[in-house]
Amino acid sequence: MLLKEGKIGNIKLKNRIIMLPTVTNLSNEGFVSEREVEYYKRRSKGVSLVIVGASYVNKLGKFFINQIGIDDDDKIQGLRKLSEVIHQNGAQAAIQLAMHNPKYKPSDFTKQQIQGFIQDFVNGAIRAKKAGFDAVELHFAHGWFVNQFLSPDTNQRTDEYGGNFEGRAKFALDILRGVKKALPDMTVICRINGSDFTDGGFSIEESVRFAKLLEYHGADALDISGGVSSTSEYHISPMGIGDKPLIGILKRIKENITIPVIAVDKLGSVYDWEKILEDGIADFIGIARGLIGDPDLAEKLIKGQEDIRYCIHCNQACIAYIQKGLSVSCMINPEVGREKEFEVKTDKPLNIAVIGGGPAGMSAAKYLAKKGHNVTLFEKENKLGGQLNVAKVPPYKQEIGKVIEYLENDLKKYNVKVHLNKKISLQEIKEMPYDKIVIATGSKPAKINLDADINSYTAIEVLEGNIPKGRDIAIIGGGLTGLETAEYLAEKGKKVTVLEMKEEAGEGIYPMVKKLILNRLKELKVDIITNALIKEISGGKLMYTSKDTYKVVKVEDVVLAVGNLPDTEFEELKNENRYHFIGDCKTVASAVEAIRDGAELSLII
Repeated sequence: MLLKEGKIGNIKLKNRIIMLPTVTNLSNEGFVSEREVEYYKRRSKGVSLVIVGASYVNKLGKFFINQIGIDDDDKIQGLRKLSEVIHQNGAQAAIQLAMHNPKYKPSDFTKQQIQGFIQDFVNGAIRAKKAGFDAVELHFAHGWFVNQFLSPDTNQRTDEYGGNFEGRAKFALDILRGVKKALPDMTVICRINGSDFTDGGFSIEESVRFAKLLEYHGADALDISGGVSSTSEYHISPMGIGDKPLIGILKRIKENITIPVIAVDKLGSVYDWEKILEDGIADFIGIARGLIGDPDLAEKLIKGQEDIRYCIHCNQACIAYIQKGLSVSCMINPEVGREKEFEVKTDKPLNIAVIGGGPAGMSAAKYLAKKGHNVTLFEKENKLGGQLNVAKVPPYKQEIGKVIEYLENDLKKYNVKVHLNKKISLQEIKEMPYDKIVIATGSKPAKINLDADINSYTAIEVLEGNIPKGRDIAIIGGGLTGLETAEYLAEKGKKVTVLEMKEEAGEGIYPMVKKLILNRLKELKVDIITNALIKEISGGKLMYTSKDTYKVVKVEDVVLAVGNLPDTEFEELKNENRYHFIGDCKTVASAVEAIRDGAELSLII
């Protein structure tokens, strides 16, 4: 059924695969950039409908630094480039109209201002029509501006735009009615929350009522999502959330309306997508992060190819980058938004050696070979992947293993010669007959001096399978690795205490991931102690101070999770032009940065 034709409103769709809207931060002060055109050009092949992401209808509703705008007629020309490139690839084109400004709440505005916002949405739809779009999507979800009016916990108005359900729904319905009145033939999709997943927020019961009203007032389809900013794990679900988290609420809404619905968020594999359609739970499959990671996904399905790169839901370079003000990227696809840069081929193929088969080394080997160089990769262990092999071990992290698979497949695809169990010495590197040598030897766990009568483990040793024998385990270091190792050991029946010297555990962890792992650790009864300064470990006791108070924890084994340091084995080669250092041996960072670093090397060699 995925490849069966469908219809939404007045537009015919060649299959059931829809590219969902996402903010890209690829625009230039609201204007469409060439990078944005290339981004959509790359992803509109094969899908039936592309919904361009979150265009702000007025300056007040602009939230992201390089978000696309539809607030003025001077944006139409650029927007037309997007609709044209989408149409050239055989897809229908839609654009999402949105407002988001968390500085304000519904009660901050007069009735006259609200009616001005309604007109802004209508004007945005008119501009979309002029720019050649076939449909608009009205963004009524995710705690954004209109969703705040819908939710009883955020809408405290007492006039006709607040109070009971009908009052809270009026703003959204007035927008829909205004667009349909101005453009009777324009196809209109509404993105709504099936639930806010908050206490006192917009619930599934109210969502069902709202869906019926939207259908009655002319909506042509509903795009069913969920969650607000504090519960965003329900619309950009990470690894810690199981597949198809919204299917239950989607089914409830589908049973109560007759217009098409679009399924979204971590929908599993192509076989899951097919079953969702076959079971009548949804009419279309909406994909966002999946098309960021694999822009050829739909074409591969149509051609019957098996090598789809499924999103691993790490959220580290799509969502996290955007929220930092950076342009969209992806762990498994560092080409995102830079498609043209990575199309360049070399006219002078070099013989290149890559030392180290972790994420940075594999990525560098892949992209250098893709560019046309002859690449040989040397890895000292008996398998590729480096610390990704450890990163995939903790609970809810298995999807990381796909990254290794994808990179291994690429090395074969681009004919990279791989030598495993090959430890290269400094002297051997100097004598290698290669034009360029890439050093990607990664990092090593940092150690600290402990006054202890027992030997400590490193977190990496534990995750590699060297499980401490004792039951009472102290983990020193409450960053992501320490917390994940704590969860891993707690699930094995260990009584775990995490000691972190800073004010809070999990510093620097993406907030959604941090919230989920801390909740799971609480359920596993893992103790987390902050402001902890370790004094001594002896006789089965760990002594520490916390805010000048001396305390003791019973301990049988100690695990160090205090970060990593660059491997400095080949440090003396750094200033020679033949050698290029990438990844953790240059600067310790995340797998996203390592893979990106490896890929970007191909742009200068």
